[in-house]
Amino acid sequence: DPTMDPYTILSLPPTATEAEIKKAFRTQMLQLNPDRLSPTLTDESIAAVRVTFHNVKDAYEFLISPIHMTSKRLYMAKMASQRADYERREAYLRRSGDKGDSYTAYIAQGGAGGGVS
Repeated sequence: DPTMDPYTILSLPPTATEAEIKKAFRTQMLQLNPDRLSPTLTDESIAAVRVTFHNVKDAYEFLISPIHMTSKRLYMAKMASQRADYERREAYLRRSGDKGDSYTAYIAQGGAGGGVS
């Protein structure tokens, strides 16, 4: 299902590493393996397991794709940069006891790695 989050399908947090993704995939695939299913399952249950099996497979393939991994790394780098900017701002405001207007001027002058962009 393209509307489902692949991390949710694999029961992983969005910050999961490639190793964690592989481990979750293997664990779920072992549970969904057709050879390990109970012979007493109804046709409806077997169909539901097949859907889940394919969802897990598709989620894994998406998450380990080079395009997704590159996008994820870029997103994480952007979030880290924004977090660092926020922490610099908070540290400046704590030191100066100011409410924020002078921080904008400080950044405009090139302080804290900022500058006019």
